[in-house]
Amino acid sequence: MNTSLVSSIGIDVSKASLSFATLRADHSATVKSCPNNEHGIISMLQFFKEHETASAVPCVIESTGDYHLRCALMVSEAGFTVNLINPLITKQYQRASVRNSKDDSVDAVRLARIGLMEPNLRQFKGTKDSIALRKIVASVGKLDHYQQQLKAHLKQLKETAMFLGVKVNLSQLEKSIKSIEKQIEEFEVYIHDHAPKEAVEISKAVRGVSQTGIAKILSLLDGHEFTDRDKLVAFTGLDVAARRSGAWKGKERISKRGSPHMRKLLFQMAWGLKQHNAMYREYYKKMKERGKHYFTCLIAVARKFLRFLFAYMWKKSICFS
Repeated sequence: MNTSLVSSIGIDVSKASLSFATLRADHSATVKSCPNNEHGIISMLQFFKEHETASAVPCVIESTGDYHLRCALMVSEAGFTVNLINPLITKQYQRASVRNSKDDSVDAVRLARIGLMEPNLRQFKGTKDSIALRKIVASVGKLDHYQQQLKAHLKQLKETAMFLGVKVNLSQLEKSIKSIEKQIEEFEVYIHDHAPKEAVEISKAVRGVSQTGIAKILSLLDGHEFTDRDKLVAFTGLDVAARRSGAWKGKERISKRGSPHMRKLLFQMAWGLKQHNAMYREYYKKMKERGKHYFTCLIAVARKFLRFLFAYMWKKSICFS
């Protein structure tokens, strides 16, 4: 039996199974697999325990939609340091390898090696409550999108039916829209009642923002670390993308990277700040006096709020107490 201590763990996640590799100090690796369910993960944790794996050993899991959540949560709750990795990073290491092979067991070993070579991997800090809140916030975004599409489709059908002079029963479509509206309202109540304490503090201290709105934004940002405020702005897609080539200079626009739902939330929040917060209203007014478009002014207000949010959440330079 190899008695060398485990120095890193890599877990390759798929819908049905997990392939996990323990990498030892002598560079040898042991690869096992188990089902991607509660019993399978418990057996994997038992394997770690039997091989005296220290809790400080980096455990690298590739972020794969929802498939990695159960594994990351259970391994984290067991006391291990879980690091989530973007699949793009794994792909870069795969392309850099001599054989450029793609296999679950090979990927697990590759993830374990990345855990030793990459010192600044994102640590998983999710809880059942935070994961549930993030999923519900994302659902509100999707339902709102579907609702807008259905409303536009309903309007088009009514106009077409009137133009053609025919009668079409659209009651079920109208009921569907109302049903989506009701579900969104119920989700909004859940988000308000389960808002993190930071959302409660900000909503009380900053006039013009709601507890529910802040909870949504913080939920969508949960698990991400930002070293400066510009990176936070860029993450939301509100950074200005330069368009230049030689002497030519095109019109600058926001990059629109990331979540459209988050940008919509920030735009709505900017409107509330412009309406009800004196400091942000003055900032908006100065932008308008410079001849900026209405949307440009609101985006600028949203960026200003994000800079405040960075100072409060990540820089810890603002305290309300």
